[in-house]
Amino acid sequence: MPTILGNFKKLIRSRLVKAKQGKNQGDNAEANAVFRFKYTLFKELLSANSELFNILADMEQKLKGTHIFGASYIKNQVIRSMIQTFKMVKNLNVLSGNKYPQLYQVLEKINQDIKSVNTGKNECEPPFYVIPYKDILKKDADFVGGKSANLGEIQNRLNIPVPEGFAITAKAFNGFLDVNNLREDISKRKNLIDADDIHDVDLLNRLSREITGLILSKPVPDEIMAEIKKAVDTLWAASPSDVRVAMRSSAIGEDGDLSFAGQYLTLLNIGLDQIGEAYKAVIASLYSARSVSYRMSKGIKEEDLSMAVACIRMVDSVASGVMYTRHPCNILDDHILINAVWGLGPYAVDGIIRPDTFVVEKNDELQILSRDISDKAVQLVCHRPSTDALENPGITKSKSVEQNMAEGIREIPVPIEKRSAPALTDLQIQALAGYGRKLEAHYKCAQDIEWALDPEGRIIILQSRPLKINAVSPASAASDLSGATHGTDIRKRPDPISGYRVLIEESEIASQGIGTGTAFHVKSEDDLAAFPVKAILIAHHSSPEYTMVMRQCSGIITESGSISGHMAALAREFNVPTLMGLGAATALRDIPHGMEITVDGYGGRVYQGVVTELVAAVEKQEAHMEGTPVHEHLKKIAGLMLPLYLINPKAPDFIPTGCKTLHDIARFCHEYSYIEMFNVSDMASKRDKCSFRLLAPLPIDLHIIDLGSGMKGSGESGDPATENTCQGMVSLDQIQSVPFLALMKGMLHKDLNTRDPKPVNFSGFLSVMQEQMLSPGHVGDRFGDRSYAIIADKYLNFSSRVGYHYSVVDAYCGETVNKNYISFSFKGGAADDIKRNRRVRAIALILKSFDFTVDVKEDKVDARFQKYPCPLIQDRLDILGRLLLFTRQMDMLMTTEDSVKWVADNFIAGNYNLAAL
Repeated sequence: MPTILGNFKKLIRSRLVKAKQGKNQGDNAEANAVFRFKYTLFKELLSANSELFNILADMEQKLKGTHIFGASYIKNQVIRSMIQTFKMVKNLNVLSGNKYPQLYQVLEKINQDIKSVNTGKNECEPPFYVIPYKDILKKDADFVGGKSANLGEIQNRLNIPVPEGFAITAKAFNGFLDVNNLREDISKRKNLIDADDIHDVDLLNRLSREITGLILSKPVPDEIMAEIKKAVDTLWAASPSDVRVAMRSSAIGEDGDLSFAGQYLTLLNIGLDQIGEAYKAVIASLYSARSVSYRMSKGIKEEDLSMAVACIRMVDSVASGVMYTRHPCNILDDHILINAVWGLGPYAVDGIIRPDTFVVEKNDELQILSRDISDKAVQLVCHRPSTDALENPGITKSKSVEQNMAEGIREIPVPIEKRSAPALTDLQIQALAGYGRKLEAHYKCAQDIEWALDPEGRIIILQSRPLKINAVSPASAASDLSGATHGTDIRKRPDPISGYRVLIEESEIASQGIGTGTAFHVKSEDDLAAFPVKAILIAHHSSPEYTMVMRQCSGIITESGSISGHMAALAREFNVPTLMGLGAATALRDIPHGMEITVDGYGGRVYQGVVTELVAAVEKQEAHMEGTPVHEHLKKIAGLMLPLYLINPKAPDFIPTGCKTLHDIARFCHEYSYIEMFNVSDMASKRDKCSFRLLAPLPIDLHIIDLGSGMKGSGESGDPATENTCQGMVSLDQIQSVPFLALMKGMLHKDLNTRDPKPVNFSGFLSVMQEQMLSPGHVGDRFGDRSYAIIADKYLNFSSRVGYHYSVVDAYCGETVNKNYISFSFKGGAADDIKRNRRVRAIALILKSFDFTVDVKEDKVDARFQKYPCPLIQDRLDILGRLLLFTRQMDMLMTTEDSVKWVADNFIAGNYNLAAL
């Protein structure tokens, strides 16, 4: 009987255990899902912040007035900015449990303010479906797209030859959809895709095929074809069989920060009788799978989408290439630079073969200063493709851009007698350089120009756009530079200017320009009150606080910081030359307070003294878009988006209702997202069902919670390979979280000797014991002894509760400097209030010496280290790891005020065992 009863009890107990284990497994999955969800929200918020700053940076560029744009560009950028800002607001509220609902109201108010600015703005359609280039100017960019508007401006304002052609306007695009009743059919299919489906390749491909098939199956309306035929007859009726055209897209957004290269179709060598079918193929490419996915990921709304198409006569180029009206990398070199190859231009533009290089003096004589003739073995030429390519829509819609281009061009050998001959004569070089001078004078800034030489010997301008001066760092001097790859001389980093001492040789350029003034070192916000007019601000790290002096500042140099961060955006807004991320060998102490210096925001260098050559090279010219109605409209809109008023997180107005611009909202969300992730540690002690105990020689009971990708064998899905063995053991060699490994490196430092007895001041020991026995308030303050690390590959939230001490480390460590940070908090202790305050002040001194920003209140210290490269983040986490163990018995040492500095000095010196005690 006892045996039967005993066995029955065992059976009941085993079933209860199994039932409990099943419940725990459900709890485990739920707990891990909560952590992963919060981490995903955090990453999405950081990504939206980066995307928003790309948009705002492009608007800042347009405000300089050197780029052609229209009202559609402004509308597109506003919509995209609103979407990214909303993502930040939404993710912060979900992350925090809806702590900041006022942000939605603030965002809506800004949206309404922008709409009020737009009220009365004329956004009418063009009067025609087709406009020839002879009737187009830059003001028509909203109707014909940036490409056609620019070519029309060049032809009609400057009388410079451009290819013959016309623009099929946005009105034709809308008319095509409306007459064929396509909008509803397209919308039905587009509505089947949401943001979560952009990676569903099968779904995107199927819906894309359906939409493009619908477009290709419909006829171009008669009224549109009539205008196309009229334009063709006017231009080419005399010899229609000899004319081939290129059809190029010009969709909304192409004049902004987005890179639409390869997203939409370009067709070359099209016969005049095929223009209608080619037009449908180009606008159908608006709905290719990759185009739809790209626009959705960038926040471009389909209802605001339209496309103009440029129809340009193909130039059967004898020679072609690129011209810069000044050197694209050396701000001091104001000579005209021409690159030339035989045949069509892509081989020169893409750097496939080494071109001829000609340098021309920019004066009335246009003297040729140098000639560098290369061996040009091959060339691209036009050829007539099979007519099947456009007669069969099924073939056209299935081809890639590269395949369609291949239909119109081919590579052939250059005749042996021409391989080493110059591609241009001296007269042609000078004629081309003369066009360059006229274009630069008209657009009031240096130009990057594509050109071609036709069989009749005429030079034709294919494109002209503002030239961006590219800084070439030593590391990238041999690499391919966007827009500046043509010729070996261009890629070479300019030598330092002779006759001047170089104080800083290498840096990252956050804002271009040249600035001169006296060096003024800023070590704290208090120093800003004494900042002199026209000085150069020098600081260890970037800070939005510096906006207070940017209007009177000639330049900024910071040892660290992110060129995509808040301060960099402000520097560009105020046109302050700014250098960040100085080389490891650079020391700002080499620039004494009061020294006169020059900041070269093009070359990334700092010189002692005033470099007059640089100052003279950047004399301000009036930008050609300034004063135009669309530029004035952008200025008004930008006033609600770009300025930053929310600067100091400690200020009383650093609240949701204090936000006045989109930049303010982004700043608030960015700041408080760190705080919310910092608080994730509070969940660990309540939801630790699926954790892994770390096997390491540490004096703490440390448990790991993997968000996915933090442990070897776990992936992005967040399912660790060991998830079925919850409450198991893991060793450090199973961990791949970068910030966690850095923290562990410090905690396991060989000089800490964590198992050895700690030095104890006897009077301090008695004081601590007395405080523990006599102060009942401490009983409730004692924390649990289990510590937690919530990890991912680039993320760490570490919370340590040992005795009466409580510390939290929250960190992100990746390749994007603007996302990287460390937040640290330390609180508690067993001693009296005075000794606990001494301890946190000692910790503050230590952290300040390692460049943390620190705030001390009573017995709590909070610190932040942010926007540094990953190696520096790892180094400071190593320091924090050492500090966490070093502080364990500091309570007993803080007997006098002198002990604050003494303890800090010992730690900074590496005397972790306090051997001098």
